Amino acid sequence: LLLEPFGPDGSRRYRCACFDYLTDEKVALPEEEASPESILLFDGVFLLRDELRAFWDFSIFVQADFDEIVRRAEERDRELMGGAEAVRERYRTRYISGQELYFSRCAPQEIADVVFDNTNASDPRLIRTPASA
Repeated sequence: LLLEPFGPDGSRRYRCACFDYLTDEKVALPEEEASPESILLFDGVFLLRDELRAFWDFSIFVQADFDEIVRRAEERDRELMGGAEAVRERYRTRYISGQELYFSRCAPQEIADVVFDNTNASDPRLIRTPASA
């Protein structure tokens, strides 16, 4: 609903959402049309997998230490997941292990055009730019 419409031969006709993860339900939003000058800024995890890399003209990988990721998740997702311990458990058993697998198979920090370390959110560090790659 986004990648193909915004691709080189795309129609520019898209939907802003198709799924609400909080309600675990489909969303039926009307189709919109982007102007020819529009760009798609796409944010998410696991986006530099082999099967998706051809869709990106430019990529930025934002990394943070796993301890900091879990700390932020505890603060952000405590109510959603049923408490801090539930957050830690889910991140330990699912999210962090998924990230480790992604890093070992896809090496996003090696193939991204730009890499930031966002462990300290008030002072992100630029790790690599295209000129330093």
